[in-house]
Amino acid sequence: MLEIQNLTLHADGRSLIKDLSLVVPGDGITALIGPSGCGKTSVLKWMAGILPDAFQTHGTALLDGKPISLPHRGLCYQPQSDALFPWLTIAENAAMGLEIAGLPRRIALAQVTALFAPFGLAGCEAQFPAQLSGGMRQRAAFLRTIVQDSRLVLLDEPFSALDAVTRLRMQDWLLSRLSDRPRGVLLVTHDLHEATGIADRILVMAANPGRIIAEIDVPGQPGARTEAILADLRETLKTLLLEQTP
Repeated sequence: MLEIQNLTLHADGRSLIKDLSLVVPGDGITALIGPSGCGKTSVLKWMAGILPDAFQTHGTALLDGKPISLPHRGLCYQPQSDALFPWLTIAENAAMGLEIAGLPRRIALAQVTALFAPFGLAGCEAQFPAQLSGGMRQRAAFLRTIVQDSRLVLLDEPFSALDAVTRLRMQDWLLSRLSDRPRGVLLVTHDLHEATGIADRILVMAANPGRIIAEIDVPGQPGARTEAILADLRETLKTLLLEQTP
């Protein structure tokens, strides 16, 4: 379990995040939603240890109740874009995180290549990012993320750039991969259908400054929720978000 306590972020003389606290269980998906500019991406970047130096930060991160320093190998992060290096093959891109962690390239490549089939990437090992569709690049980016020896995964709108059909397929694919190897996931999204469809819990943020204003447990399992339940939940979330809009 990951716990963030009293996170405060200052930048350009203003408070972007104020005393934000949240919990991410070690299993299942927690969705983080909120209006644009409320600081969702900044929260994830702080957790990943890549927030720009211009930010002044204060807060505590605990993993299983023990304080940790950030970045931490127990957390892995995937940004909004697939962030693949265009001059590297898909296999080399997928192995990059393992190499950075100190694994020899030969071993890292062998480890990720063995996962190309279950990740729907068989035959793409020697191809370059420009040769693949957006959905396949996102799979490669997720493979690069999930193959790392981490306890929790931080995903920042990983499917927002995809068309509607591909996005739905990727959501199903994400659930299946997490079923194969359970992880805790913190998913930033603007899509209420995505949040209510695949998340187990939803955290709602408000802006000025950013803070958590609601925590909602989603009833039922993904794929087994009735449209009536989903519609009522989306209406509740919509009301909470609109109340934060000037």
